[in-house]
Amino acid sequence: MAQQLRKLGYRDVRILKGGLGSWANAGLPLESKPA
Repeated sequence: MAQQLRKLGYRDVRILKGGLGSWANAGLPLESKPA
């Protein structure tokens, strides 16, 4: 997925080991915006 986003022109792309669930379980901030 990250590679595909880079091909589309996104430059600040990172791979999140463990996914979004790991991020949330670590108590790190999440932000929700309408699509």
